Amino acid sequence: MIYTELYGRLGNQMFRYAMARYLQLTHYPSDEICLSYNQIDEAGKIDPTFYHSLEDFNISHTITYQKSGKVIFNESSIIQKLLVIPYYLGLRKFSPEQMIELVEYETKWTNLLEKNGVYWYRRNLPKSIPSGAKNKFVSGNFESPIFIDTIRKELLSEFTPKFDLLEKNRDLFEIISTKESVCVSIRRGDFESNPEVSGLHSVCDRIYFEKAVSKMKVLLKNPVFILFSDDIEWAKENIITESETYFEDGADPVWEKVRLMSSCKHFIISNSSFSWWTQWLSTNETKIVISPSKWFNNDFDCPLIDKNWVLIDKEM
Repeated sequence: MIYTELYGRLGNQMFRYAMARYLQLTHYPSDEICLSYNQIDEAGKIDPTFYHSLEDFNISHTITYQKSGKVIFNESSIIQKLLVIPYYLGLRKFSPEQMIELVEYETKWTNLLEKNGVYWYRRNLPKSIPSGAKNKFVSGNFESPIFIDTIRKELLSEFTPKFDLLEKNRDLFEIISTKESVCVSIRRGDFESNPEVSGLHSVCDRIYFEKAVSKMKVLLKNPVFILFSDDIEWAKENIITESETYFEDGADPVWEKVRLMSSCKHFIISNSSFSWWTQWLSTNETKIVISPSKWFNNDFDCPLIDKNWVLIDKEM
């Protein structure tokens, strides 16, 4: 069994599922996948703002069943627990600003954990080592295209919504499909409102989007900008394209947002996992992707940033 602990919202859940699927297809074709989703808030209660978003996508044929609770602790063997517990306690000493040190810490544990069937990484993503352990465990961010690209065909099929296009979005979808559409993904939320989070994650401000829009207008003859945001009113007030522009209403379920965003031909992304996935799911072979040159406000060299993209520096 490949036990997989989901965490966060859709973008983070996709990375964890993708790692489990990669392990299944590459190393463990006879093993089944079990998903565990148990988002806990700081007070130790189930956080109602998070839910198992993957249930809205076509992954049911790959999943055996689901389980609640921390499977990495509850379902692991004694040997795996002896490895996981000290590793977990070590992880807790790192603050978000200590990401570079975290990579070095994880590297020291890589071979030992993976040989015993534990794939648990926050920032570093080594090449996976097959294990002879009966049960395997996936818990981590896994934010890298290293393994994702090798199973692209499967993920493109599985990360499609179960549901039909919403009637209210038919006109917008027609525009996206027939024009030189540019998805502008604006991630705000706690990236801007929470001081503990914004110090590390507040990268894509209004100036970034102004520069990105200007650059896209140079690269494309007649771009049509489609803006998506978790704060759509802020986007309407602050992002002025002086070109044909449309706004997703902000009320769509996340599976509909994925459909609309990934159907665009080109992308201006934010430093968010959800934003990254929408461009990756695009099948336009000539897409232009504009991204911040840094994923965080530190020196971490994030593997999500493709060097072939058009990168915007804060200092530009």
